[in-house]
Amino acid sequence: MRKYYSKWVREALADVWPLYGAAFWMSLALNGLWTAMPFVIRNIGGTEKQVGYTWAAYMSGYLGCLLVTAATLGHLNQRRTTRAAAAAMSLAALVMLIVVYYAIAGDRLGRLDLICTVIAAGTVLGGAMSLFWPYLMAWVSADYEGVFLNRRLGTYNGMWSSAGIIGPAIGGMLVAWSTPAPVALAAASMASCFLLLCLAHDQSPGTSASIIPADALEVHFDSKLLTSLTWMARISLFCSWLSMSVSRSQFPLLFTDMGFSEGLFGILVMIFGICNFLTLTCSGRFGFWHFKPVLLLGAQLALVASVALLIFGRTLWAFTTSFVIMGCAFGFSFSSHLYYGACGSRKRSKQMAIHEVTISIGVIIGAATGGYLAGNYGVHHPYWFALVVLAVGMAAQAAVWALVGRKPPVKNRQ
Repeated sequence: MRKYYSKWVREALADVWPLYGAAFWMSLALNGLWTAMPFVIRNIGGTEKQVGYTWAAYMSGYLGCLLVTAATLGHLNQRRTTRAAAAAMSLAALVMLIVVYYAIAGDRLGRLDLICTVIAAGTVLGGAMSLFWPYLMAWVSADYEGVFLNRRLGTYNGMWSSAGIIGPAIGGMLVAWSTPAPVALAAASMASCFLLLCLAHDQSPGTSASIIPADALEVHFDSKLLTSLTWMARISLFCSWLSMSVSRSQFPLLFTDMGFSEGLFGILVMIFGICNFLTLTCSGRFGFWHFKPVLLLGAQLALVASVALLIFGRTLWAFTTSFVIMGCAFGFSFSSHLYYGACGSRKRSKQMAIHEVTISIGVIIGAATGGYLAGNYGVHHPYWFALVVLAVGMAAQAAVWALVGRKPPVKNRQ
C-alpha cells in the first residue's frame, strides 16, 4: 500500500497539477487582498486618491519590473524564479499586515507614513509578481500548440479564475469583520503557493510530443490575420483591465456610500469571478471563437454597457448586471489575447510578458486616473473616462480589422 501511495505521489508531483495549484492560491491571495484594499486604506485613514494610487503603485511596480526582466525571460530557471517571487510576495504581504495592524490597534489613523508604507509594500509585491505570472504561464504552456495549447491554457485559466470567485467574497467579508484579516489571508495563501512550487519538478508540465497523436489536425495560420487579431485582442485586454481597475478601486467607495455593505461588494466581485471563470473555461474547451474578429468587437461593446450601468444604475440589480457583463467580456478578452499571442510563437515567455505588460498599463492608467478624477471632480467621472477609452478602443479595433483581409485559417492534415 505504501509503495502504491508513493508511486501515486511521485506521478502527481511530476504532473502539471502543482503549478495549477500554485496559480489557484496566488490568485486567491491577490483577489482577496485587492478586493479589500480600498476599505483597508479607508479604514486606516486614507483618501480616494490614496486608494487609486495604491492600485497604481502596485501595478507600476509590476510593470517596471516586467520591463526590466523581459530581456531575461526564458533564460532563468522557472521553478527557482517563481519560488523566489512567491517568497518575496509573502514577505511583502506580511509587512503590509504588520503596518495595518499597528495603525488600527494603536489608533494611528490617517498617518501618511503608515499609508505610504502600505503603498510601498504593495509596490514591492507587484514588482515580485513580475517574476511569477509570466514564468508560470510559460512553464505551463511549454511545447504546446493548437487545440492542445487552447485546452492547456483553458485549465490554467480555470484554476486561477476559480480563485477569483471565492477570493473577493472572502476578502469582502473579512474586511467587514476585521481590517487586517484579508491581508493575513493573502500572506497565508501566498505561503501555500510557495510550498506547492517547492513540490513541483522542473519538468512538471511535460512535453506535448508525448500526447499529440501523429495524425493530429494542424492549423496553418494566415500571418496577417493572426497579427490583426492579436492587436484587436490586445486593445480589448487593455480596455477590459482599465475598466476593471476603475470598478475595483473606486466603485467600492461609491457602492458603500449608497448604503450597501463591504460584504455585498465582495459578493458582486464574486459574481464577476464566476462569469470570468465560466468564460475562460468554455473558451479553453471550445475553439469555435477562434479567428472571429467580430466577437472581439462584441466584447468591447459589452464593456461599454457594463460601465454605463455603473454610471446610471442605482439598484443592486443594475450593478449585478454590470458585473455579470464585465466578467464575461473580461474573460473573453483575456482568453483571446493569451491564445492569439501564444499561437505559433516559439518565444512564449516574451508573449506572456507582453500580455502582462498590457494588463499592467491598463490597471495603472485606470486606477491612477480614476483616483485623481474621483478626488478632484466627482465620484462618477472615472466611469465617464472609462467609457471614452472604450469608445476609442472600439474605433481602433475596427481600424485594425479593416486594414487586414478577413481570410480564415487553412486547415490541413499532416
